[in-house]
Amino acid sequence: MKRILLTLTAITLAILPARAAQIFIENFNYLDGAIIETGTNNPSGTTNWFRHGGAASPSDSKVANKKLQVSASSGAVSRQDDVNRPFDPVPVSPAVVYGSFTVNCTNLPTVSNYFAHFNFNNTGFHARVFQLPGLLSGTWRLGISGNSGTVNKIFPADLALNTDYQVVVQMDEISTLSATLWVNPIASTDPSVVSADAVTAQTIKGYGFRQASAAGVFFANITNLATATTFEEAATNVWTTNAVAPIVLRNPASVTNFVGDAVNLVGLASGQGLGSMTYLWLKNGAGVANANGNSNVFNIASAVVGDTGNYQMVATTPFGLSATSSPAAFLWVTNAPIPPTVIPSTNRSVAVFNHQGTSLQVIGSGPPTITYQWYYTNDVATGANVSGANTDTLTITDVTSTNGTAGAYKCVASNPYGSTTSGVFTVTAVNPPAVSIAFLRTLVDANNNATNLSTTGPRWQATGIITTLTNLTSGNTASYYLQDSTAAINLFVTGGSTFRPSQGDVVTVVGWLSSFNSTLELEADPNDPSTSYTVHSNSIALLPDQVAIPFNITNNLPFCETNLEGRIVMLTNVFFGTNAGLVISTTAAQNVTVTNAAGETFLVTFSAQDQDTAGQTLPSTAVTIVGPFTQDLGNTATPRNAGYRVTVTRFSDIVTNQIVVSDPHAGGASFAFNWTAAPVSYAYSVWGATSVTGPYTVLTNHLHLSDANGTFTNAITGGQKFYKVSTP
Repeated sequence: MKRILLTLTAITLAILPARAAQIFIENFNYLDGAIIETGTNNPSGTTNWFRHGGAASPSDSKVANKKLQVSASSGAVSRQDDVNRPFDPVPVSPAVVYGSFTVNCTNLPTVSNYFAHFNFNNTGFHARVFQLPGLLSGTWRLGISGNSGTVNKIFPADLALNTDYQVVVQMDEISTLSATLWVNPIASTDPSVVSADAVTAQTIKGYGFRQASAAGVFFANITNLATATTFEEAATNVWTTNAVAPIVLRNPASVTNFVGDAVNLVGLASGQGLGSMTYLWLKNGAGVANANGNSNVFNIASAVVGDTGNYQMVATTPFGLSATSSPAAFLWVTNAPIPPTVIPSTNRSVAVFNHQGTSLQVIGSGPPTITYQWYYTNDVATGANVSGANTDTLTITDVTSTNGTAGAYKCVASNPYGSTTSGVFTVTAVNPPAVSIAFLRTLVDANNNATNLSTTGPRWQATGIITTLTNLTSGNTASYYLQDSTAAINLFVTGGSTFRPSQGDVVTVVGWLSSFNSTLELEADPNDPSTSYTVHSNSIALLPDQVAIPFNITNNLPFCETNLEGRIVMLTNVFFGTNAGLVISTTAAQNVTVTNAAGETFLVTFSAQDQDTAGQTLPSTAVTIVGPFTQDLGNTATPRNAGYRVTVTRFSDIVTNQIVVSDPHAGGASFAFNWTAAPVSYAYSVWGATSVTGPYTVLTNHLHLSDANGTFTNAITGGQKFYKVSTP
């Protein structure tokens, strides 16, 4: 029958008559500190634990986080206090008593010492539980004796660090006069070990823990202590379920062996029913017989070439729950002591952009120990070794055709039986491809973010015109917009505090693609010689024509990303509404929402770094607003059509003047007037009024102009004498 671990000792004792087999359950539910002091904090107000050995004062047998700390050390952690909890009541003597606890070893023992026992007179101890080094490196084991200070039986399982194990101990003071030890048992019928030394019957009065002062390192945490006169009442207070899969604590390691060698592949697992756990070994995914029987050690007495393969261990509990080691261990068996085999694991012919780096790698196999040496030469037969290049991988930085990095390489792999030379590797330095910005905008994923965000990724060369008046970022960086005849992109320079091009500069950039806040960037770094930026000429007249856009253009996400992002655009017939009269901040970025006559809205941004717009006062209306079409949206945010805005970098790009013409003729005579049109083709409206202050009524809409001047001819009617021109 399974029972749930009780948390209050007082409750356990109170119901003792109904559970006569159980003596006490100890959860170490005390304050942190010495256990003989914190014991007074239990609900009954009595002290549970007492010192029976050691000379520490105050007590150095500690409780921390509801765990009793047990050590054996001659180092920095050296504790000597031995403590026990008396039985109350003491079972009728002689008796068979059980103790159960969970132990988690955090520092491996280097020698054998006992650390737990039954107590019968504070100097005599039965069923001593020992810790000792395991057979596998990095493991430990548990052992038992009846009364001896030397372990005489060892539980046959290696245990891992930082792993909980349930220990169950029996002391038979009636018939066998011996101690029994189980580790992670499910029932008393599970495999166990029985002490071999003679024991004289005693009246067991309590359970204790010892901190050995002898040389050797050991540190463990004890939890879930239970004592009883039956196995079930002791053990089942710790385990509340048997449906727990095992875990593989150590995977078998890959090895290389010669024909005829003995081979041992070793795994380590833990789980319930540890002594009854079964082990199946797989070779290349199929079960294979183990000459070592049911063991976590796979043995081949004399290896043959056919033993080569991938091996895994499957550990299974008595309840059929299993775990498989991963990744598989590769066993390679070679026919005889021979020189190593060496093959390339990277392309032998590598083209590298100027000033970028690359790596060449070989795979060496064969009898150990294999050493490597790389050589550089355009004549492989007489090449000189590359200093320090003595691993299977050669890393080459700053590749150019003039600094001795481009050319031919080879690798020589050696072992005690000879050397083998790899094939020739050829490294060539090439210039990044010159591409249009429209091409760069195709190198994106479904969210229109750059598909290769690595600073070591491909380099691209693009030439365009700087369309922004000022730097748009802070710190030791530069951010401008670059536009060619096909598209536009943000030009970002890391460490670019000295890069301050002028609006209208023609610039060639070599860099890598990145994405920041959904904005596609061509990025360069003056500290990375594989990138560069060169200013060729300047002419403000070269600025591209603005693209007039409707306020609802953002509903067309593909068009915005492919054709508009970064381009110089124009909003027409703009109203600043409640933002009219706002003074643009001189210290921080400013976002302003504008509207048009239809009530549609759009976002206009002023950079904190732009001193041309800082301190300016926003008008109530504007004919046009011009600036790059920008984006400020997290790379993974949705919806993807949010965050668009026009970034104004010159205050003069907010055009507010409307043309007002006074009629020079009286009466109904017709006349014509002209005005200077914007340098793009978009619609104008002509308005008329009887006074200069209006009101004006529209005379004609959507007058499309593609040249430098607009012309309007009209017969004067209704006393109209004043006219103005505006965007629709």
